[in-house]
This record gives sequence, C-alpha cells and structure tokens, in this order.
Amino acid sequence: MTGIPATLNGTFYWRDQLPLFIARERESFTLPLHVHDFVEIAYIAEGRGVHYIGNERLDVERGDIFVIAIGTPHVFRPMSKEQDQRLIVYNCLFERSFIRRFQDSIPSTIGLERMFHLDPYPYYYYKDNQDEILFMMEKLFMEYSLRLCGSEMILSAQVLELLSVLYRCEQQGRLPSSTVSKLEPVFKHIHSHYHGNVKLEELAALIHVSVSHLQRLFKQSVGQSFTEYMQSLRIAKSCELLRIAASVREVSIQVGYNDIKFFQTLFKKKTGMTPRQYRSKYTSN
Repeated sequence: MTGIPATLNGTFYWRDQLPLFIARERESFTLPLHVHDFVEIAYIAEGRGVHYIGNERLDVERGDIFVIAIGTPHVFRPMSKEQDQRLIVYNCLFERSFIRRFQDSIPSTIGLERMFHLDPYPYYYYKDNQDEILFMMEKLFMEYSLRLCGSEMILSAQVLELLSVLYRCEQQGRLPSSTVSKLEPVFKHIHSHYHGNVKLEELAALIHVSVSHLQRLFKQSVGQSFTEYMQSLRIAKSCELLRIAASVREVSIQVGYNDIKFFQTLFKKKTGMTPRQYRSKYTSN
C-alpha cells in the first residue's frame, strides 16, 4: 500500500486528562494508511484480514497482537468489502510518557520503554494461543467503557499488567501459560452467547467441574462473580452499541435484557448515567 500516510494525534482521543484510549472497532476500508504520535497495542479479536505495516503486508487472524511504535505507518483491512467479512480489533492507545508514571514506585518498568521506540523495531508481534491477552483486552475495554469510580487507577494497573506480560513475551519468545487457560471454553461460550440465557450448569459441563468449583475458578481468574462479569460484559457491549446511536430498547434486547426498566437501572448503577444520557454524551463529541 502506497501513498502519504495521514497523521493521528493522541489529543483527539484522550479525555478526562488521561492519555489512554481503549476501543473495540470493526475495521473497514475508510481509514487511510496512517501514523500516530502514540503507542498502539492492536489485538485481532474476530475474523481475518490484512495488516499493512511499514513496507509489509501481513495476513492477520484472531489472536494476533501488534505493539506498534510511534511513527510506523499502518492500517488494517478486512479480507474484502463483503458484509460477512468481519475484522474486529481491540485498540489500546497511550502516550509514551504514560508508563513513566510508574517508574518511581516500580523501577523495573524502565525496561518497558524499549518497546515504545521506532528504532530498532517498527512493531512487535505476538500470538495469543491461549486467549490470555484477549481476556486482558476485554477487561480493559469494559473498565474504560464503564468509567466507574476509581477507573483511572484500575486502568493504569491493567495497562501495566498488559505491558508487563508482553515484555515477558518478548524476553521469552512466547506467551506464558495461565490458570485462565482452563476457563478458555467458558469465556468463549460466554462471549458468543452473552445476549442469551447462559447457565452456570452448562458452563461447568464444558470443563467438567462442579458449579461451585467453577464459581471459585471464575472469581480467582477475573476477580468477579459470574453474575457480576455477565452484567459488566453486557453493559460494556451496550455502551459500544449506544455510541453508534442505536435506540435504548434495541440495545437492551441485543445485550440480553428484555426488561428495559431493569436494563436502565443496571446501566445507571454501572455507569452513573442513564442509557440516553450516555448516548447523548458520546454521540455528540
């Protein structure tokens, strides 16, 4: 892909004085080849496509991860313009200086800065074979979408964890195994059926454990109960839908809540705003 790349500036994305932006985007052919003045971690969450980066054309699929340096021209494309050709990417954008806020309390983070420079590498590439990074990206996206009290501290900790795991991967040449891997079938089922009636019994059967043991594993893995996780996931998905101006009733049904009053109450509890207030705030920017 040739042509002069467009320039994306981080100040367009930052809000609340936090130089961090998390998104889950369906890639299209409208975004041009571009460079940016921030670091980007891109995770292929669904589908297959092409990543034009530097002078390379790379086929990408679910589980591919890129840490893209400042100044590296790149763009993602689905395989074709057909509607059924989906390419869904999680993006974590942050200023290079973001990591420096940790250096006084965690001196070892100095080593992470090497990942953020164009020289010697325009990007890093990893493969998430066990969905460990996927779960981190999903948690980041949910936390960023909900923006509850204390979210800045939690987001900072989650980004530091993500970078630390990727830095370890760079040193070891692979993604480390995790207790999360045992729950991989459970999370895959939840994220494919979150809009339906997901029962603990069927999830426990997927990994051949009791319901009580699954609940313990779940709490240990994500720090939330199954119900809390489902609610957070559904509200995070509803935030995504509301930002594209879907109606509140449509969103409620699409994320699995046929009782719109319950959905509105839960949404306000999780975000501090009604669905209409949220949609108005984020579609007017």
